Amino acid sequence: MAAADAILVVDDTENIRSIFTTAFEEYRIITAAGAQEALNILNKPNDIGLIVLDVMMPGINGLELLKEIKKNNQKCKIVIMTAYSSKDIAIEALRLDADDYIEKPFDIDSVKAVFDRLLKEASSSTGALNQQAQDSKIQLAQRLLKRNYNRNFSLQDASKEVFLSYKYLSRVFKEKTGRGFNKYRLELKINSAKQLLKESRDTVTQIAYKVGYHNPDSFMKMFKRITGRTPSEFRANVSGNDKIKAK
Repeated sequence: MAAADAILVVDDTENIRSIFTTAFEEYRIITAAGAQEALNILNKPNDIGLIVLDVMMPGINGLELLKEIKKNNQKCKIVIMTAYSSKDIAIEALRLDADDYIEKPFDIDSVKAVFDRLLKEASSSTGALNQQAQDSKIQLAQRLLKRNYNRNFSLQDASKEVFLSYKYLSRVFKEKTGRGFNKYRLELKINSAKQLLKESRDTVTQIAYKVGYHNPDSFMKMFKRITGRTPSEFRANVSGNDKIKAK
């Protein structure tokens, strides 16, 4: 698929959002639980090509949100989703420049056909996201990871920050850096631990906590598996050639 093919699903029902992320996993699905969350996402740099809006939501409903989105996102394809099988709602949505509508409960294959058609149209009208923009997202993910490697910062957390699905980010991150997200984070942990072993008087236990390990034994085992030495042995035999590369 082209790069401008992320799908934003806006629905206040968690179960519906979950269905989209699991049943349509071949697409890059981003979800929002309401109108304001959706607008916050759309107001930031993104590569969303298609938006799915539920009609019945608390506060701003789907038709009102459709009008708001169209003010600043003319090229986005929009599908209205309704459970009420109402032709009046569908006609009103199309009048407001929705590109199509689907009814709940929906047929997955039929919805995929709608997605494929509209995403193709979106890609032909907006063009693929250029390489520089994609690289910028991966660089941002790297910077976020470098700042948060010693915290509970996951691939899913990073994907939300850069507005890419975690599966897509996982694949592209590895393509760009040569390592998977978790391996990259592990390298950062071990490199930081090495610096602390060289430059500080912290105990091994203190260093384990500083680089994000809650169990010092796990840290020591991982450190030895990666470096071939225990932290104490490394400290006693500091070498300038020991640093693991993590650009």
